[in-house]
This record gives sequence, C-alpha cells and structure tokens, in this order.
Amino acid sequence: KRGTVRGRPGSIRGHFVLNMIPDRKYALAVLALSSGYCASALLLDADFDPVNEKFYPLVLSVLMLLSSVGLLIWPSSHAASWPDWRSVRKIAITFMAILLFSFLLQDIGFIISASILMGVCMWVFEAPLKWLAPVSILTSVSFYIVFDRMLGLNLPAGLLSFL
Repeated sequence: KRGTVRGRPGSIRGHFVLNMIPDRKYALAVLALSSGYCASALLLDADFDPVNEKFYPLVLSVLMLLSSVGLLIWPSSHAASWPDWRSVRKIAITFMAILLFSFLLQDIGFIISASILMGVCMWVFEAPLKWLAPVSILTSVSFYIVFDRMLGLNLPAGLLSFL
C-alpha cells in the first residue's frame, strides 16, 4: 500500500521528506556563508555605533543566520523545480548588473551606479519604460541624501563630486 513504508520514495511520507532535502541543503549553505560573513563583520575595525561600517553587516549576517536556521528547522513542503530559461536569464542579468554596480561604485559614484542598477532591475522585471529613468534617478538621489547627508555614511560621489 502507498504510504505504509516510512521514508521510502514511493510513500507519501517519503515524497514529503525528499521535497525538504533541497531546502535543508540551501539552509546549510546559507548558514555556512552567513557564519563567515558574521565573523568578517565582527573583525571589522570600527566602533560599534548605531551607524557605522560594522553595524549593517552584523545585522544582515544575524538575520541571515536566523533565516537559515529557521529554514533548516522548518523546511518548505513545496515541490522543488528548476526555473524556466526566461527566469534564469532574468537572474543572470540582475546578477551581472549587481557586479557592474560593485565594480563601478568607486569610479563613477553611488548616484550614477545605483541609477544604472535600478534601471536595469526595473527593465528586467518589466516595469513601464517611461518610469525607468525618473524612478531610478530619484531613488538613487534619495538614498544618497538619506545615507550620505543625513546618516553620515560616506558614499562615493564619483563623477558628481562637485555636488
């Protein structure tokens, strides 16, 4: 009978257990990466002020640790499937845009590189083309004002250093 053997692939319980394995593998990988990220955040040479170079990586790494432990304990019961090629293309373009952002940040500055990143992401996820430039530029300028001017974090001005 189906469902009578515990953990066997043909059983209902076996199907449920096999669907949880990818989530647990992912959780273990994220747990390892976030542990390393947390260790490197703790090794940063900065005072522990509410707003400095050490605070945000530390908070992010703790959130990643908690999320991966939660996924390890309570994996999803959904059936894992590979994304279609259109989704893979979107992921690849977004990844390349993030790499481009990180390489260009010091040279051309935060406002320009963040505008490019946001514009590419909006284009990839099919936002209306008429909103790409205004929204990406306005968002980048707003983030620059909040983080650089109001919170005192030093974001690179790059080509717009005259501002």
